[in-house]
Amino acid sequence: MFRLLYVSAVSPSAGAHLPSVVEDILISSVCNNRRDDITGFLLCDGFNFVQALEGRQDKVEACFARICADSRNLTPTLRDIEFAGERVFARWSMCGLTLSRRDDALLGAPDIDFDLTAVQPGALWQYLSSLAQRHGGELDLEHERLLRLAG
Repeated sequence: MFRLLYVSAVSPSAGAHLPSVVEDILISSVCNNRRDDITGFLLCDGFNFVQALEGRQDKVEACFARICADSRNLTPTLRDIEFAGERVFARWSMCGLTLSRRDDALLGAPDIDFDLTAVQPGALWQYLSSLAQRHGGELDLEHERLLRLAG
């Protein structure tokens, strides 16, 4: 199993319509990822996207190439690639979460200094996994909704 983790900045045009942009990204990702047997998780903090992709290496790399060409994000930066025995986000062809004000406040506490663009890859994987576990039931329902929208 090949896993890839990247961070990118939300483009100004995407930021102006962020809720609908994130929904569009998730719907097209569900459609493409089901076809390519990719699973993953997308996090948006309002300024950055963080996304984990899992699947066959050639399919994940092709997906990342499409992401790099997408004008909704700026400077996609590869943070980690690895081979693993199993998927972390196996339940979702793609699912996502935009941080709530409460999550933002917790992450923004001065003593934490959690910068999604600079944190170590291992900590970023752990953070995404923790969010997926904490919001799992909500994300399962969201994934079902995205599957219906993707057709």
